[in-house]
Amino acid sequence: HIDTLTSDAEECSYQRCHIGNTFVPEFRGRSLATENFFYTSKFFGLSSKAFISDLMLAGEKFCGEDWSKLQKKYHTLEKEDLLRYCFSSAYIVAFLHDSLGIALDNGRIGFTNQVGDIPLDWALGAFIMQNMSDLDREHYDWISTVLSGDSTGRYSLFIIAAVLIFTVWLLRKWWKPQFKTIYDLEKGRYNC
Repeated sequence: HIDTLTSDAEECSYQRCHIGNTFVPEFRGRSLATENFFYTSKFFGLSSKAFISDLMLAGEKFCGEDWSKLQKKYHTLEKEDLLRYCFSSAYIVAFLHDSLGIALDNGRIGFTNQVGDIPLDWALGAFIMQNMSDLDREHYDWISTVLSGDSTGRYSLFIIAAVLIFTVWLLRKWWKPQFKTIYDLEKGRYNC
């Protein structure tokens, strides 16, 4: 039920919280939906480039079928698994469309568990995120070094600022005319 995803939204301290009181940035670019998203779309025979609306229609059709007919058709699956596919299709639409606000006909989401020959799973995603956060930390380490309690970093910042101010002062003095122009009222002209 969508209320589960949007509960606690009134406690949101941002303009809009997509999931409860948690801020989620606006979805931009392309993304891959893996694991349950992939298995659910595969079960319904959808391609990796299917729209959310395709999954919604397939889920509605499947969940609206007579359960005894479905159990005969999918006799190799347990009843719980059939119910799970019904739930998953509704949950995916509720999560992606109703909660995150992604349009039903948005083609920026691919349902897959593999890119080329490389299988995608949570471990690979965790590895990529860890490495990305290490790169981000490297970019910000110089700031923390300068602003930390270490006097060398602060001294370096002071020297750089002093040199910059002195350079600006010299440039302004150099570009400024070294003489004053005065208008002589008696002669009716400017004197340099």
